[in-house]
Amino acid sequence: MAVTIKDVAKKAGVNASTVSRAIKDSSEISDKTKAKVRKAMHELGYRRNAAAQVLASGKTNTIGVVFPAVNDKESQPFYMKILSSINETARDYDISVAIATGHTVAQLKKQVELQYSEKRVDGFIVLYAGKSDPIREYLLNNKIPFVLVGTPSDHKNEITHVDNDNMLLGREAVHHLVDLHHENISFVTDTTQGEVFEERYHGFKDEAQRYGINEKLLVMDRDFSVTNETALVVIDDVLALKVVKQLTSQGLRVPEDISIITYNNSIFTTIIHPYLTTFDINIEQLGATAVKKFLDLRDEEEKLPEKTIIPFQLIERETTKARI
Repeated sequence: MAVTIKDVAKKAGVNASTVSRAIKDSSEISDKTKAKVRKAMHELGYRRNAAAQVLASGKTNTIGVVFPAVNDKESQPFYMKILSSINETARDYDISVAIATGHTVAQLKKQVELQYSEKRVDGFIVLYAGKSDPIREYLLNNKIPFVLVGTPSDHKNEITHVDNDNMLLGREAVHHLVDLHHENISFVTDTTQGEVFEERYHGFKDEAQRYGINEKLLVMDRDFSVTNETALVVIDDVLALKVVKQLTSQGLRVPEDISIITYNNSIFTTIIHPYLTTFDINIEQLGATAVKKFLDLRDEEEKLPEKTIIPFQLIERETTKARI
């Protein structure tokens, strides 16, 4: 026999209307009561009638998650980690997740349009920012609710987005290395496109100039060659592993000869020695916040766009060392 809302209400010690409002994540219900109702639902194995819910509310209770149109995203732990967080948070709200991906922007846009036009999703979380994105334009023009992970280069006042302060991340890397008495520092990247690169490098460069230290930009696989550097700031920890390997092949030791600080704190940071000193950008919180902001947008028609900044934390390991 199917478990009903009345069964959940009895188990949780509340009335049926409270269960209904808790399921809808109503602001009229306290977090403590919502937690009690969700626990009762879980223990009883309660499942909503999805078809009836769609008919009654016009909502699919599904979020589309849009990956960037790149071929190597599977090798980037950021995407898998944030998707896991989105899935876990969505499950807490009894929401499903649908993936939108493609090898080209045209393929990706077609899939996004299909998912929304066929009412498979209520809207989207877009996992990249970048410039002049046709998918973002489609969502804006059609007033489709979506949350951006990252900072858009345009329409900033029209888009709800969740991000770290990437300029501050660039500054803090320099600040930490200066505290370790480094005076010749380069920024290493494998791309000069996108908001993450622009903001982290801008923050790095501004802070380096403020301290009056020598700095430059190195692009991996194009002009990567260290000269008198004593430290490197690397745009992410996947690239940092390649940098360590390259330095080793040149007879340089990390951190004895050159220090490295990087970003993201993925699983790769502690796979091999030396373990990477890195900034943890709280990917789990980025994903969880994106889900909550999306549900706010979906359920509140007059909700104004907003930017949410997620804090970061420096994790000191083995690739940075003070100069004597």
